Amino acid sequence: MLRVTGRRLPGSALALLASAALVLTGCSGSGSSSPQTGPGSGGSSTSTSTGNGTGPTGSGSSVPAPKGITVTPQGTSLKLGQAATVAWQPDQKTVGAITMAVRKQVRVPISTFRDFRLDGATRRSTPYFVYVSVKNVGPSDLGHVPVPLYLLDHRHTLLQASTFQARFPACPSRPLPGTFKHGSHATVCLVYFVPKHGTLVAMSFRPTEDYEAITWNGPVQSSATPKKKSSKTKH
Repeated sequence: MLRVTGRRLPGSALALLASAALVLTGCSGSGSSSPQTGPGSGGSSTSTSTGNGTGPTGSGSSVPAPKGITVTPQGTSLKLGQAATVAWQPDQKTVGAITMAVRKQVRVPISTFRDFRLDGATRRSTPYFVYVSVKNVGPSDLGHVPVPLYLLDHRHTLLQASTFQARFPACPSRPLPGTFKHGSHATVCLVYFVPKHGTLVAMSFRPTEDYEAITWNGPVQSSATPKKKSSKTKH
């Protein structure tokens, strides 16, 4: 089961969790996926915003960064390839500090998932591959921690990346490696499904509702429909 989960950001009002369940089952095997955990330690389902989808005005709240680490100011708008240093709490006992940059955004055809059995809602979504570089600059081991990055769509909804139980080599969309200590670095590819043929507006780091998001903006590349391997037998 694939769940596309997001937080609607309509003006300054509190918003309910926007969630659509999309079936993504492999034709041979489990081939399923599930969402990452929600923002912050509690995965709250409501949010406030000024209406631009990047978070509320003002300084907002932040997690104290580990000693010696200077974080990127809230509300910073970056271009693809530019790095931000951020601190957040993956859980109540851990403070993470990473430097990350969104490198590339690719809109892919839904036929990329033709080896999966898709329901109607999934077929009407727009899939994106987002490539992100991550370096652990804090003292905590962030092994198996999801990359704290959301897709902001044209409906001002923050969407979580999907994670696959089965292997999906084209874009694995998995959490950070099992061991990810200080100094470790990785480049990951994350999969996002935007419901109802939606579009990507920006990528957003927004760990809590009252945090003014750090965003990445830039061109979205288009990927052609992948060619299916020929099944013809040579004689």
